[in-house]
Amino acid sequence: MDVDVALRATASLGEGPVWDARSSTLRWVDIERGEVHRFDPASGTDTFFEVGEQVGAVAVRAAGGLVLALRSGLYTCLDDGGRRTRLHTIDTDPPGGRGNDGKADPWGRFWAGTMLEGDDGAGALYRLDPDHSLHTMVTGVGVSNGLGWSPDGALMYYIDTVTGGVDAFDHEPSSGAVVRRRRLVDVDRGWPDGMTVDAEGCLWVALWDGWGVRRYAPDGRLITTVEIPAQRVTSCAFGGDTLFITTARIGVRDFGDQPSAGSVFACSPGVGGLPAGEWAG
Repeated sequence: MDVDVALRATASLGEGPVWDARSSTLRWVDIERGEVHRFDPASGTDTFFEVGEQVGAVAVRAAGGLVLALRSGLYTCLDDGGRRTRLHTIDTDPPGGRGNDGKADPWGRFWAGTMLEGDDGAGALYRLDPDHSLHTMVTGVGVSNGLGWSPDGALMYYIDTVTGGVDAFDHEPSSGAVVRRRRLVDVDRGWPDGMTVDAEGCLWVALWDGWGVRRYAPDGRLITTVEIPAQRVTSCAFGGDTLFITTARIGVRDFGDQPSAGSVFACSPGVGGLPAGEWAG
């Protein structure tokens, strides 16, 4: 499968891509630099604003603007980063961690996780409902990462990177409740990072230190591996029939065989994605 550089960038920790259907652009973040980006594939332009702290995730807000998971909590803001409002403080246990990955689901909720470097159980996964109430959904998390839902909403998929795999929960779309966590996929190449689900219900998992993205069937069977010319592949998201893939440069010692590390890559895998969710708060 051919993979191209869609946006030549030098992101320290590019993450959290999400397709904004309203503007036909890709939203993504550079966690370490505290930047929230908007990439227009049609024109090739990429703009960003700075939030002044680490930013773990971004999602579109149905009422206009964005919702952000920052180091200091969950915020709403305008498209250009202006008029920021904090909704909730979230932290790790013990404190001192940061937000890491998040996503709006198809039912208007925003999910975001946390992590604390060096502590494999300090993080958690939270759910922010449209009424602005915050719910702790999973605790004892090492590095909260990829999220996705089956097309019928009956399952939620979740990655805690330090566990080395992808888990599935039974999910109730009307309430956002999740129960009966179990292992779906054990990843044996690098570490599982971000994730998306395609229109056929298959999972696409980014491989940190794995130089690729893998597609898994709903039963956990490996279907294919897409090779990426970057060691630290962080996440992926569909924009129509295009799969956009974010990468990182942080911690890479030799760029001789990966000069495009930190860029946003793209490929056409022959299947489309599910529509991205928007937070309805």
